[in-house]
Amino acid sequence: MLKGLFEETISAFEERMELRRKMLKATGVKVKKRRVDKDLENRIRESIITCHECNSSDTCHAWLEHAQEGAVPPHFCPNHDLILQLKEEGHTQKVVK
Repeated sequence: MLKGLFEETISAFEERMELRRKMLKATGVKVKKRRVDKDLENRIRESIITCHECNSSDTCHAWLEHAQEGAVPPHFCPNHDLILQLKEEGHTQKVVK
């Protein structure tokens, strides 16, 4: 029983992190994986927790299906303000055309 619960919990967490990665990509945010300052590291960590605790995964899935590259994050997203801040700070991916 415990193994099943553990696997279920890990699976749910991985699903949320996949949604988070897709949201960042859809909104044009890219954060370096190495050598980030402590403030940015803390904000990214907080975004992971916030995303994991969010109750809008179905809405998020649906939004991501139709999101266009560089989209403004949806207002239902608990990381909406953080995503906008990251974009404003220049943490963006280059658009290849």
